[in-house]
Amino acid sequence: MRKPPFVLLLTCAGRKVALANQFRQAFDELDLDGQIIGVDSSSHSAVLSVCDKSYVIPRCDHPAYVPTLLEVCQQHRVQLLLPLIDVDLLVLAEHRERFREVGTLAMVSSLPVVQICRDKESTSQFFEENGISTVGNLSIDEVRHGTVPYPVFIKPANGSGSQHAYKIHNRDELDFFARYVPQPMLQEFAIGQEYTVDVLCDLDGQVINAVPRRRLEVRAGEISKGVTCKDWRIIHATVDLANKLGGTGPLTVQCFAGEDTDSEIRFTEINPRVGGGLPLSIAAGANYPKQIIRMALGQSVEPCVGDFADEFYMFRYEEGVYVPGASLADIPSLPDVPHRRAA
Repeated sequence: MRKPPFVLLLTCAGRKVALANQFRQAFDELDLDGQIIGVDSSSHSAVLSVCDKSYVIPRCDHPAYVPTLLEVCQQHRVQLLLPLIDVDLLVLAEHRERFREVGTLAMVSSLPVVQICRDKESTSQFFEENGISTVGNLSIDEVRHGTVPYPVFIKPANGSGSQHAYKIHNRDELDFFARYVPQPMLQEFAIGQEYTVDVLCDLDGQVINAVPRRRLEVRAGEISKGVTCKDWRIIHATVDLANKLGGTGPLTVQCFAGEDTDSEIRFTEINPRVGGGLPLSIAAGANYPKQIIRMALGQSVEPCVGDFADEFYMFRYEEGVYVPGASLADIPSLPDVPHRRAA
């Protein structure tokens, strides 16, 4: 008997090869004839080289971005579209219904939710309005005038992936980074251990699972070594946050917690997408690819909060995808987009 077909489209495909492979494993577990299509604005993408079909398409800020994705979805009967980074979340959320009309589930939260998460000042306001413990926002003037002691933390209000985020120790650093960081936002410096929580919500916003993990080492803003932590203080607090937010699909939540059992959990960010360290949580037993595919198939997914292995480690190492230049030139461009070459 032929296996049922299933087509997954990964946008802004980039370098998340491990996650693509975990979706392939989920296809096997669900006995599906799965196919992965990858799209990126550059042919120099590791994921494009491991997909069944790949396309170079316009950047997400180009007017042709959504029409091109819709064309791919219709042509290949894509059932599930999954964004892998922040840059196209707003435009995908804005056009979720257009994808639904062509039979594709765009696994992204609603536009109001994405707007809350993508703007860090809106995120802080959401925390405060919903009684969620967080770090305080600061003005540059009050820090300069000594009202608030150093260190403090600066980041872009619309930042992504820890880019342009710095700990500030003194006035000289403050003056420099206030000019250097785009749309700077100052906050109290959080004390305690930082955790990332990989959350999965169903299509009605119900939390399926939440997996806290610690980043033991970070390279270029992404986790390279990490470990899962079954800390129920963090899990319960994150589930409460997610329920108040009403997100759909994957969320990546940042928080700080002390070692004492009664210490406060303070949240700092919400990213409404898969996290760079999600493969660790999946390997620890939180089978998000399988659950996401089942949602796209219209199947019910029961909550299983806490269903993952505690103290499960990940140690990433250097690996590459090796392809001849002719193979990159053979990747179709939709519409006629020149292939970008690395500098």
